[in-house]
Amino acid sequence: MTRGVVYLSRIPPHLRPGKVRRLLEQHGEITNLYLAAANKTREDKKKYGRGKRFVEGWVEFAEKKIAKRVAASLNGERMGRGSRDRHADDLWSMKYLRGFEWRHLTEKQAYDRKVEESRQRLADAAAKREVGEFQALVDERDRNNAMEKRKRRKLEQ
Repeated sequence: MTRGVVYLSRIPPHLRPGKVRRLLEQHGEITNLYLAAANKTREDKKKYGRGKRFVEGWVEFAEKKIAKRVAASLNGERMGRGSRDRHADDLWSMKYLRGFEWRHLTEKQAYDRKVEESRQRLADAAAKREVGEFQALVDERDRNNAMEKRKRRKLEQ
C-alpha cells in the first residue's frame, strides 16, 4: 500500500494541527501531519496576536488513492461546516504531490537546519573577529595614551 502526500498551500490564522487532523481524518487515515510555522515579524504579531501562525502544511495519508481523492474533492471547498465555526469561510487550498514521499520533507528540513546552523556559525565567527579587532584598537589607544602620559611627565621634570 503506497502512501500519498497532500500539500496545503495556505493555513488560515488560528488553525492548529489538531483541527487540521480532525477535519481531514474524516476522509481517511492520516499517518503524518506537519504545519510550517511562520517567521514572526513585529507586523505579524500585531496582526495575528500571540501564539503560533502556520503558513503551509503537508499531510500524509495511509493510501495514495485517498490522498488524491481528498485533494481533488476538497480543493477550493469551505473548511468549516456551520456558521459558528471560526473557519467556516476559509477555503482549502491543497494539491496532491505526485511522487512525493514524507522522507523528502524531513530531508529538506534537516538540510535547511544545517544551512541555518552554518550561517549562524559564520555570523558568530564574524562577530568574534570584529570584537577582537575592536579590542586591539582599544588596547593600542590605551598604549598610546600611556606613552603620551609618560612623555608629558618626562617633559614636566
